Parts: sequence; structure tokens; C-alpha cells
Amino acid sequence: MPASRCLGVPYVLDACRSLPLRPHHVPDPRRRAVPSLAPIHATLAALALVVAFPAQAARIVVLKGSDAPRIGSALAALREHAAMPLDVVTIPADVSDTGAASRLAAERGTVVVALGPAASDYAMKLPAAAHVVHCLAGADALRAGLPAVPSEVPAGEQAAWLARLLPGARTVAFLFDPSRNARRAEALAAAFHATGYKTLLRPVPTPAALPAALESIAGRAEALIALPDATVFTRESSRGILLFSFRKRIPLVGPNDAWVQMGALYAIDWDYREVGAACARLAAREAGFADVPLPAPRPRVSVNMKSAAHFGVAWDAPLLRTVDVRHE
Repeated sequence: MPASRCLGVPYVLDACRSLPLRPHHVPDPRRRAVPSLAPIHATLAALALVVAFPAQAARIVVLKGSDAPRIGSALAALREHAAMPLDVVTIPADVSDTGAASRLAAERGTVVVALGPAASDYAMKLPAAAHVVHCLAGADALRAGLPAVPSEVPAGEQAAWLARLLPGARTVAFLFDPSRNARRAEALAAAFHATGYKTLLRPVPTPAALPAALESIAGRAEALIALPDATVFTRESSRGILLFSFRKRIPLVGPNDAWVQMGALYAIDWDYREVGAACARLAAREAGFADVPLPAPRPRVSVNMKSAAHFGVAWDAPLLRTVDVRHE
């Protein structure tokens, strides 16, 4: 027997000795050939890639309308959680010009994520066949039932928190720039009205119109509800709005936690990194990924305890346990 026949297999030496010698090029008919598993493994790996990365899921194109902090936070999380390559495009100043965006949306395997209300409204003009996710969606996308995370916490939840945290309020005011936010303000006011509140809508077309708009709600409103608005609720206007709120004893429901830290009574807002992650999952589902979990983002509530004391609002311990952040 050639020495190399059972090289490195000492425990089967006796079995080797019992085998009759045959030329090395003649197969032994008593032994079944074991097929190589390499082709099977390669096939399974290819199938796994097809399932994980469908052929049509080429990339995400993000349309954004601004560089606001909440847009930036959502975009950072969207990049982090995206299952596909991601490009960012700013919508044109002329929102009627959808030519370039329509061509991008028509490319095979493209999922458009419209990030922010302005981008959402712009994306509504794209061809109906486009795969679009509305992240911080405008009112039109929400009414159409498209894949979306709303720009604001749903009005029903906002009204429910107002009833818990400011139970004496019956009339609420909304200030907004009519060229930017008329539809959003009207939709929010209508939702509050449907839950039993009286509403005051005050357009503020320019920063110079803000003092008169504030004075028009003095003695009439029992709460001022802010919505994200680049004309009304700005860093420059914050001091004047908060002074008005304290002097006229009209609690301000701020647009975000930063305003609560400055003196707003409370705010209910999204965690925008959570929003970005949710939009990434919606984009994956639009791209054809199977079994993508879609947990909805949860609103976060922050309160200012000193402001509550100023306005004579007392919150018991069980209620305070339901809020996310307390500023003492």
C-alpha cells in the first residue's frame, strides 16, 4: 500500500489495510461519491442577497426643503438606519418645477423620502407611480393616506394632553405665517374644535405683525399653542412671546422642549431621530423588503414646573409620572 493512502488518518489505518489496492485513477465502485456542497452554499448565499437587497431597491433620494434642526436630526437618523444608498436633494425655490425630481423618482429602484412639510407638499406633484415616503408629512399626504410620519404629533393627542395638563382651558389660539402654514394651522384648529375647544386663528405675515396678533388674543385665549413656524416662533421672537404669556397669564404650549426650558408651560413633540428611523423602515417597505417592523414614533412631553406654579397649575404625582421631562 502506498504510504500516502491514509496519510494523517491514523485511526482508520486498519480499514485502509483491509482495502484491496486499486490504481489511483480507477474509482472504487463500493464507495459512493459525496457531492461538493460548494455550489449549494453559493446558491443559498445568492438567494439571501436577493431577499435582503431586492433588485429594485437601488437607493433612497431624500428631498428636503430646509435645514431646520428637526430636519437635520431626522436626516441623520435616516442615514444611519437606511438599508440602501442615500442621496439628498434640496427642492427648488420654484416649487412648480418638478422636472428633475420626477426624473429621479422615475429611475428604477428609487424610493423618494420627502423630508419636512414643504418637501412633502412638493412631492405630492410627482407622478403617481413614484415610490414616495412622506417624513414629517404635510396635510395633503396625510389626507391621501400615503406612507407617512406626520409633521406634528396628531391633533387628537395634542388635545388630550392639553386637557390633562391645562384642564381649565376652553379657548385656544394659533399664530401662524399664512404663506407658509395656513393649511397646517387650519387643520390643527379644526381638530381642536372637533374635541370641544373654541379656537382663535391669527395670521402673522411678517415678524412686525406679531405684537398686534398677540394683543388680539389677550383676555380671550386661555392657551397659546405654537406650531413650527419660521416667521412666528423664532429665537428672535421668543423673549417677546414668553413675556406676553407671563404678563397676560396665557400659558404657552411650546413647539419643542427648547421653548419649555425658556418658560413655555409644556411641549409635546417627536424625538426626531426616532422619526428618521421610522421613515427609514417605511422606505425599506416601499422598496420591497420583506417583514420590515414598523413601530410608530412616540411623542415626548416635557413640562416646566416653575411656569406651572406661575400659572397656578397643580399636577399630581401620577400625572407627572406620564411626562418624559420635567424642568424644575
